[in-house]
Amino acid sequence: MSIVSKLFTVCALVATTAFAANGIHLPVYQYAGHDAVKAALTEYVMSEFTPLEDDPDVTIPVVNVIAMDYSKDGETLVWGSFSVYNYELRGDTLVSISGGEYPGFARLKRTGDGYEVDSFEVIGEKTKNTAAVKKALGKHYNTFKKIEGDVALREKIRAKTIADYVHSHDLAITKYQATGKKARTI
Repeated sequence: MSIVSKLFTVCALVATTAFAANGIHLPVYQYAGHDAVKAALTEYVMSEFTPLEDDPDVTIPVVNVIAMDYSKDGETLVWGSFSVYNYELRGDTLVSISGGEYPGFARLKRTGDGYEVDSFEVIGEKTKNTAAVKKALGKHYNTFKKIEGDVALREKIRAKTIADYVHSHDLAITKYQATGKKARTI
């Protein structure tokens, strides 16, 4: 991780540990699962795609792996849809104030105890250049389109990520609300 990435990560962590309007301190999101690839991708998404200007109470990334390819030399290739959502806590509800989607392709290298993202290529945020997306995704294009088009599946993954965060920190948060939508129970 470059010095700029490290500085950005520190700034993002400071920004995401703000006090909510009701005085509750929300902990920084950290991947709590056991998948070392997802852990590395989550850390990368948090450090590279979290905007600081929104001053959220918490930023929660959603890592949706579409396909992985483990090579013999320790490199792992990952295709997926990666999102960040910034939330304010209003009562018992996390309300989305901003976010972004970054479909992409990542190269990870093995480290002593896990993985580190070596490179990441965003293949187009809602791009209309289908040929470029097909080229970047290769044989995974149809799977990607199916998952990206399945709003219910993407929302289920987002809801599970939020629920994991809430439960792992034993927070008194019962709902989350996406921009322009009704609040959903966690």
